[in-house]
Amino acid sequence: MDDLPHALAAQTDFNGEEVATRGPLDAKEAAYMQGEREPVLSSVLISNSKYLNNPYYRDAYVQHALRRHGHDLPHTYGIPMMVRAVNEMTDYPAAIQMIAKEKTKNREFADWLDARRVHTYRAEDLTGYAEGTLGAHIRAFLAEGYDMEFMHKADVTSDFDYMVKRRVANHDLEHIVSGFGPNNAGEQALSIANVATAANYFSPDLAQFVNAFNVWVTSSSYNRNSLHYPATMPVMLEAMQRGIEFGRALKKPLFMVNWEDYLDWTLDAIAAELGVTRGPGDAWAWTSDASAG
Repeated sequence: MDDLPHALAAQTDFNGEEVATRGPLDAKEAAYMQGEREPVLSSVLISNSKYLNNPYYRDAYVQHALRRHGHDLPHTYGIPMMVRAVNEMTDYPAAIQMIAKEKTKNREFADWLDARRVHTYRAEDLTGYAEGTLGAHIRAFLAEGYDMEFMHKADVTSDFDYMVKRRVANHDLEHIVSGFGPNNAGEQALSIANVATAANYFSPDLAQFVNAFNVWVTSSSYNRNSLHYPATMPVMLEAMQRGIEFGRALKKPLFMVNWEDYLDWTLDAIAAELGVTRGPGDAWAWTSDASAG
């Protein structure tokens, strides 16, 4: 295969035949990309990125981005790893200061935090809501055995605690209202919608803190599906596009919406109030099975 382009190499297939594969860049191509300088040498692995320097963060992110979703473990198996990794790299005293600073600039955010409204949903308390309303959808969700407050059940003692609690407690509600169902593509759409909203609503540093988990989910899921489940990619890309459009249309983050005020509203009426277009509901449900195994 002497006539192969310079960037291709010869590789042998199962039948012993030579096939063209992409080889490394030649010296001129590499120099064009990398320049003439070499990285500073050190006796330890170190960079100017604190995330790259943290071995647990590196490994946990690689696990998420490169693994397959085997049938031996649930899709959410790596979530505790993600939480630990992000926690290790988060400066929480600085985050608390950022929240306090944001309150001085954003009256809506300050009022929401100061109100500290907390609402617990129980199926037996939602029997009076008509079919099609948010209350009825929550009732059906709980009747299937789901727990909307599966994390961060401790009492709220600070603005930071309240913010974390409401973000977790509202997650399933966000699936219901957004129309981005609890499936692989729906999770992608909802995550990136929240990223887009926070990026528009908060100061950059606070947005980075707020978005840490959602950016992890969207970026690692995008790579994992591309590598292992390419048949899902057209829908995953659609989910990302629709999620970004949804998030940019919102006037404030979904976790700041007091959903308890909308229990007797239909989902379409809520979407109209928020100025968004709902997702496809269960139409993407097939992506969960298609991105497993």
